[in-house]
Amino acid sequence: MPDTGLEQFHFLRPVWLLVIPLAIWLHLRLRRNFSAALMWKSVIAPHLLESLTVGGKGAKRLRPYQLMTAALVLASIALAGPTWQREITPFTEDRAPLVVALELTPTMLGADQPPSRLERAKQKLRDLLERRKGARTSVVGYAGSAHAVLPLTDDAGLIEVYLESLTPDLMPREGDDATTALALAQSMLAREDAIGTILFMTDGIDRTHAPRFAEHADAHEDQLLFLAFGTTAGGPVVQSGNSAASFGLVDGKAPGVDMAGINAVAAAAGGSASRATPDVADIDALSRQIRSHLVNTIQQDENLQWRDFGYVLVWPLAFILLLWSRRGWTVNWV
Repeated sequence: MPDTGLEQFHFLRPVWLLVIPLAIWLHLRLRRNFSAALMWKSVIAPHLLESLTVGGKGAKRLRPYQLMTAALVLASIALAGPTWQREITPFTEDRAPLVVALELTPTMLGADQPPSRLERAKQKLRDLLERRKGARTSVVGYAGSAHAVLPLTDDAGLIEVYLESLTPDLMPREGDDATTALALAQSMLAREDAIGTILFMTDGIDRTHAPRFAEHADAHEDQLLFLAFGTTAGGPVVQSGNSAASFGLVDGKAPGVDMAGINAVAAAAGGSASRATPDVADIDALSRQIRSHLVNTIQQDENLQWRDFGYVLVWPLAFILLLWSRRGWTVNWV
């Protein structure tokens, strides 16, 4: 789950909060000096005091000492340095490595998501690369075995060169072994300095693989995401260069997407699963998850300084101080 930061809220310089009790004490003292009701309540009967007090029944006017109290409280909180996040460099989000595990089985040739599930997955990957300019990305193709198409690279054009030629015909072994792809992807991320994400682009993962994914989640901090392709009903497959490739096909057709199995595996892995959308909403969501996972993990680094958010209170404080330019807007300390 993403870290909300509320449990990490604290003050960098809490000693400045001691100004708040002083501000409250001054407020009570000045309130008594400016309030006729408080000054005369011991001398004049309460039912007469309201009628004898000028403006007693009128609207309450904001007084300078009240704004002075607010200014002191805001200033003390700002100087105390409220914080709930670590100080992260602007380039941190660009360092989030990503390994895409692309399923290359005959069922990915299903035309129920035209032109095919595989082609749609490739297009989604291109959209994701467009949003990750400068970030390191790798592609792993898997079926009965898993193979690295490219190591982690920030050259999206290089990935595009190899992406077009990825088809089920290239895979030396039939099958749908997502755990092999998981192990290969993790070995690639293990060499990276930053925490990364493994994204599975698939039309189904056998739920019997869930324990293996759960073991991965317990042993590693890398995030697991799943993007599913295909419809519930399934459909015919497009022509493949290898007519013998038929693993997973039913009567020559691709079955419906196994969303239940994907959700089960995603839940075991502590990740999330979603279905490919006709627009780019799915890619936008994936981009945010990849970035936020790295940022949330970095928040646990004790070597990073905390970010001082006291500056946020400068604007309301400045607005209050602007009122002091008005004629007669002073505080009588006597």
